[in-house]
Amino acid sequence: MRLQPKPRFTVQDEYEILASFEVIREVTNGITIDSAAITADTNGDKIIKKGMPMAKLTATGKWVPYKPAGTDGSENPSVILKRSVNVKDGDHVVGGYEVAKIIAARVPVTVDAALRGKMPHIVFE
Repeated sequence: MRLQPKPRFTVQDEYEILASFEVIREVTNGITIDSAAITADTNGDKIIKKGMPMAKLTATGKWVPYKPAGTDGSENPSVILKRSVNVKDGDHVVGGYEVAKIIAARVPVTVDAALRGKMPHIVFE
């Protein structure tokens, strides 16, 4: 007789990106992701992973994933994406963290000194 519970379903992106719940500030009213600026994969999906540093485009005021070599505002991230999102059907408003302690190994981009310097309110551990 097996008395241990069996997992019945898997929650998308169930991994935790927060290293601590002590100091967290979420973005008020969310951020609007610019779906036109996101490249589609082979299935036509435009997925941005949970934990992605996001930057605000200077021209539109919408948000895109961090690009270190960008010159349109995408090189200056200030928010960490709270959950994975697929923007293939258009722009989405999603939540993010402005201040938090984040597990660096779970961020979908390389956490280097440049990224740490551009995001002073995010502590990567």
